[in-house]
Amino acid sequence: MPVFAPNEYFWKNHWDGKDESKKWSVFAEAVREAMADCGNKKLSNSTLQDKQEYKELIWGKSKKDD
Repeated sequence: MPVFAPNEYFWKNHWDGKDESKKWSVFAEAVREAMADCGNKKLSNSTLQDKQEYKELIWGKSKKDD
C-alpha cells in the first residue's frame, strides 16, 4: 500500500473539527479501513483480551501461563 498522508480534503471530509485530540483516531480508523479493504478482510473490534480468552477456551491454558 502507498504511504497515506492526510491532507486538507481528508480532514474536511472525515473529521468534525471539534476536538483536536481526536485527530489521531480519525486517521487511524481511515488507515485501518483501507488496510482491511485492500486485504479483503472484515474489521473486528475484538480486544487483545477477547482474543486471549478465546484462545484459552479453544486450546486451554498453556503451562507457561501458570
